[in-house]
Amino acid sequence: MRVRDGSRPVPHHRVTNTTAPHALRAKLLVSALHYAELGMYVHPLLVGAKEPRWNRWEERATRDPALIERTWGRAPFNIGVACGPSGLIALDLDVPHEGEVSGSPEIVDGMTMLDSLASRTPGAQISPTLTVRTPSGGRHLVYLAPAGAAVRNTARTLGFCLDTRAAGGYVVGIGSEVDGAPYVLEDGSPTGPAVLPEWLLNLITAAPTPPKGGGAPRRADVVARLREMTRQGTREQRWAAGILRSECDELAAMKQAGGRNNRLNLAAYRAGQLVAAGLVDQAVAEEHLTEAAQAAGLGVREVEKTIRSGMTAGLARPRRMAGAA
Repeated sequence: MRVRDGSRPVPHHRVTNTTAPHALRAKLLVSALHYAELGMYVHPLLVGAKEPRWNRWEERATRDPALIERTWGRAPFNIGVACGPSGLIALDLDVPHEGEVSGSPEIVDGMTMLDSLASRTPGAQISPTLTVRTPSGGRHLVYLAPAGAAVRNTARTLGFCLDTRAAGGYVVGIGSEVDGAPYVLEDGSPTGPAVLPEWLLNLITAAPTPPKGGGAPRRADVVARLREMTRQGTREQRWAAGILRSECDELAAMKQAGGRNNRLNLAAYRAGQLVAAGLVDQAVAEEHLTEAAQAAGLGVREVEKTIRSGMTAGLARPRRMAGAA
């Protein structure tokens, strides 16, 4: 007779609940198809996360029902809605992270910031539009971009806890879950986007643009602004600002002709990754990169071309801080 060795654990079969993943996958598939029916382009995000699963997600985003069914039929991927191909501009109204304050008792989050901007603009109204509640308690207000509008992503440029997503950016779609908490349609929200009000378009397009024709700001001013960026915002935004500052400092310190353009391309790529993650404003990043490149001795035309190339590549590969929500 064999005697079982009691010092070893008894092997057991793991019982898994397959109902929940199948139900989530079905829900996400329905949501992705609905976005496509509304004319929006979608792409898969990592399961339970906000990072894209596909490289070159913006150019690969799709409205093809067959491709959507194949993609979301494999796994419960979260949904990314690509703003550029979809002709969308989304307002990301966040809630403050620990220790983040606006300096005004009336402005406590992105929604109250938007209310404040509207109150300061004669005749401004916040038009009802497709509105999504995020797991953190924030909101995504999704609008149609006016015809011919050229809009950038912004990060805190408009105000406290208020970012925008446009070409080169995406928003997480309804039904997606992060840490088990879903993105849901706001009660009473329209199911489709309205056209972005003109007053909001004017505010967004008034965000700073990178200097042209040799008009880079003084190095001392840029260094001071970069240093200040590393002290403001969320912990992840401070981390991103620190990366941008390091890239610009290293680039500006290069005085030898060899390798400067390659270094600028790498810096622009890394900055583009942070822009795509919504952690740095694209116009601000391009301004700082331009100044650093000119401080290193690169010519204006060369700088513009290289920044555009590196930034475009980086926008396709968002980068977030390890462990960030």
